[in-house]
Amino acid sequence: FYFYKIFDKDLIMDFKRIMSYCGKLQLNNNRTWFHENHDEYDEARKDFLGFIDRLRFVINDEAPDIGKAIMYMEPKEWMYRIARDMRFHKNGPPYNPSFRAYISPDRKSWLPIGYFLCVAPGRSCFGTGLWCDTTEKMNNIRHYISKHFDEFQAILKETNISVNGDRLKSMPRGFSADDPAAEYIRMKNWTVIYFIPDVDIGTFEEFCEYLMRYVRKTEPMRQFLLKAAKSSQKKVTRPEFEW
Repeated sequence: FYFYKIFDKDLIMDFKRIMSYCGKLQLNNNRTWFHENHDEYDEARKDFLGFIDRLRFVINDEAPDIGKAIMYMEPKEWMYRIARDMRFHKNGPPYNPSFRAYISPDRKSWLPIGYFLCVAPGRSCFGTGLWCDTTEKMNNIRHYISKHFDEFQAILKETNISVNGDRLKSMPRGFSADDPAAEYIRMKNWTVIYFIPDVDIGTFEEFCEYLMRYVRKTEPMRQFLLKAAKSSQKKVTRPEFEW
């Protein structure tokens, strides 16, 4: 991050082109419009890649365990395709009108747990979290949270964050409703997500400083979830989903 402050001090870049393109694609979400305006997509994509290239330095400062691993990666390795996988969106619009990235040494997995970013008008967000693709892996995380719930609660209190996720209607088999961690045991994923108003997305430098505070705040919980995932000694694979 500070590398860019030194070497790009006269270069001011912002998100206007990215947000403008996403807004247009939202209104014209079809293949004809996309291909007729592909040059505009290329320019917006270039801007987004430039931003996440800078964001790596923020993550390296605040989360050095993954920072070292991502320092020499290409930003395009973290970025998601704008085209939707139509196997999961039959009869839906063909594109996700947003620019999204999962910044981690392995974008196809949630181990090691990284940070995700979505930039789009009205639905930008940033955060970290843990998703599992099988009930067995979910139960491993649930057992870890139950066993280390004092540590979990202490992190919530010290950082003043909220952990959210999709929940089961009832307790999963093998867990007690009287467990102090019951609220989190019912979860199927565990995330810390900050939704970002459009007015808070300005220049690249300003937004890097903005996200730095969130990385610093969520890092203790990311570390806890990482220990929970590693306790199962099995790879946790990221299922397909969209933010």
